[in-house]
Amino acid sequence: MNETPLLRIRSIRVDGLFDLFNHSVDLKLDGRVTILHGPNGVGKTMLLQMVNALLKGWYGIFQQVPFQRFALEFTDNSMVEVAPRSNRGTKSAKKQQLYRLRLFRNGTQVEEHDVSPAEDLTARAEAIASRVPWVHRVQGDFWSDERTMEVFPADELVSYFEHEIPPLLRAEQGISDPSWLTDLRERVTVHFIEAQRLLRFALGDVGRYRPGLRTVLTVLDYARDLKGRINDTMARYGQQSQTLDQSFPQRLLSARVPPLAADQLKQQMEELDIKRAKLKEIGLLDEPQGHPFDTKALDRLDSTQQSVMTLYVDDTVRKLAVLGDLARRTRLLLDNVNRKFHHKKIRIDRERGLVAEGAQSAPLPLDKLSSGEQHELVLHYDLLFRVRPNTLVLIDEPELSLHVAWQKRFVPDLLEIVATAEFDALMATHSPFIVGDRSDLMIGLDVEPL
Repeated sequence: MNETPLLRIRSIRVDGLFDLFNHSVDLKLDGRVTILHGPNGVGKTMLLQMVNALLKGWYGIFQQVPFQRFALEFTDNSMVEVAPRSNRGTKSAKKQQLYRLRLFRNGTQVEEHDVSPAEDLTARAEAIASRVPWVHRVQGDFWSDERTMEVFPADELVSYFEHEIPPLLRAEQGISDPSWLTDLRERVTVHFIEAQRLLRFALGDVGRYRPGLRTVLTVLDYARDLKGRINDTMARYGQQSQTLDQSFPQRLLSARVPPLAADQLKQQMEELDIKRAKLKEIGLLDEPQGHPFDTKALDRLDSTQQSVMTLYVDDTVRKLAVLGDLARRTRLLLDNVNRKFHHKKIRIDRERGLVAEGAQSAPLPLDKLSSGEQHELVLHYDLLFRVRPNTLVLIDEPELSLHVAWQKRFVPDLLEIVATAEFDALMATHSPFIVGDRSDLMIGLDVEPL
């Protein structure tokens, strides 16, 4: 059974934004990076927020700003748009504002659905907590996931967990969506990196034996996240190694792998030595490398030895392949960050995730990095480790706290990351240094009012 392919967004349009602007944005699909450029006040951030809101069903944002029509067009020639159904009047009328969502295929409307931002997100969150035993209210409208100790406001909780509510309970809460809207959101994923990205909510003691919300530095949270990813990957590496080692004798006797010639064995053994050295360098392998294999000995193998070495090489390739994706992302993270940091270095550690070092390799707490260094590390980590392929990543003000030289490096680094992680990026900036010489990726928003 084939999975339904993910859709990419081709264009974004908003009419009457702030009762002042019409904006049309055709994404640079070939380069996969699009830069929204313009002065403050023309709606760059709001455009990102509206994309995120529509694709996640957080309709409250549409009630916060005047607009006439907002639409997303996808690569299968379909389009979804949202528009207010009634004029705003009194404060009470505003709370009852309805919006109509329409789905078009090849220019023809095929579906529609009315939504209300006034729909009670707290009721949705309570429905989730009643069904998911590890979700609890912390305080106010914040909810915790006790498995990870993460804390969410109600809208994010609904986005992350609503799929765990059975259809009957969703219907009882009045929160069922039409199938076409559910299908669309399953085929289009979005990840928003907001301007405020250095702090996150977490569950912990805020007083003597009194649990509640506290803020933690994102860089510390990501260090723990990377530790978990490393541990999971190394566990799979160990399991793969054990499976192959235990079955080695039987597979050798079955002789299903054709033996390689001496020159092929030499080449592959040299490549494996290089790969092991790189994995050890970035901290994923701590096993002793030993001396490089004496490849000259491969010229003297008999046919039985040739079969043994061929199977050994094949097994080693399969073992190291488990580490491949994590290694590529880690290498790119370390390379991009460390070539910018002065007198400081970031490395990975299997016990602590991310580790910072100062001059002469002296330990340096991650929370002692400057705000610019933390922004750089957090943003790169988010892009490399927390984004699914073919997601639309929305990045607000990537230039925050960054030196001009770092701003100039951002787009080249992003393009390299995009090639590895395979996502689309739409960023909002008013920094000419971010754009640099890549004006071909830039879309200037119209600053002239209607």
